[in-house]
Amino acid sequence: MGFTVAVVGTGYWGRNHVRTWVSLKQEQVIDRLIVCDVDENRARELAEEFDCEWHTDALTLRENYDIDAATIATPTPMHAPLAIALMQQGVDVLVEKPLALDEVEAQSIVTCAQETGRMLCVGHLFRYHVAIRKAADMIASGELGPVLHIESERLSVREPRPDIGVIAALAIHDMDICRDLMGDVDPDEIDAFSLPSEIAGIEDHAVIHMRFPSGTTDNPLGPSAQITVSWRSRVRGKVRELRIIGRDASLHIDYLDHTGFWLHKHPDNIRGPEWGGFGAAPRERVEIEGGEPSLTAELRAFAEASQSLASGESIESLGLLAPGPIGVIGMRLVEAALRATK
Repeated sequence: MGFTVAVVGTGYWGRNHVRTWVSLKQEQVIDRLIVCDVDENRARELAEEFDCEWHTDALTLRENYDIDAATIATPTPMHAPLAIALMQQGVDVLVEKPLALDEVEAQSIVTCAQETGRMLCVGHLFRYHVAIRKAADMIASGELGPVLHIESERLSVREPRPDIGVIAALAIHDMDICRDLMGDVDPDEIDAFSLPSEIAGIEDHAVIHMRFPSGTTDNPLGPSAQITVSWRSRVRGKVRELRIIGRDASLHIDYLDHTGFWLHKHPDNIRGPEWGGFGAAPRERVEIEGGEPSLTAELRAFAEASQSLASGESIESLGLLAPGPIGVIGMRLVEAALRATK
């Protein structure tokens, strides 16, 4: 039946996975798609909407449909048992973030992938955003000069989740991206504060500060990052913005824009009328050809890597942007931020 993928979980993000896989199926990136949920009505209705097959038991997907790969978009407590069970059956998996409930559980999933030889990816999809990849290249080549600081905002309005708060649900993306932009360097320190929602133990607003080691991006003091995440954005609504401030130039990235970003030049931190005076430095648009939504880019890369692995290539040669160990580090960052709020 060709390359077969299953989506396990039909909630908000699972639905996004199904819709994206359907578009990739139309491009012939995959051949067959199965929707799986323990709720038969939900599985059947979503499958009928997108004209694909459905199933209710993730543990018998391999037996019944001979699936090659699966994306797991269930509530977080189910990530580890499902990922481990599917990999033990010979299935490559992409697990939505957070990879697990804690770092120890996340490591158990990575260990299973190593023992079974299966491919494990984690849903840090913004590593696949074309502007982030371009920004990482510019930082690495010194085009911005030493990075002074990063400002990140990920805001929206929604009811709190019952299983995890904004730090694990939202800030995990931004902490990971800051680390990615710094060349996958770990921060020296993480500080944070949060505000409680109406659900006990679940925060719905948080501000996180990260400090990277001295010398990172040639900044002798070490770059810093301030991350604001919230489900309380009643004034601004949905915001997904990143600002990278360098000595010689700065970048403004809107994650909702897959066609480019804004570059502000200010060589050697120059000031004066022609460099913006008391306002913003002059900006120019950097267009990026071939950009696509991050989830599409992530799932395309996952499918192609899984097929390459089946063809005999090694996992190490696949060049994965978000392999399992990135998910473990993500949980480590989340746990550090949560401890800092106590």
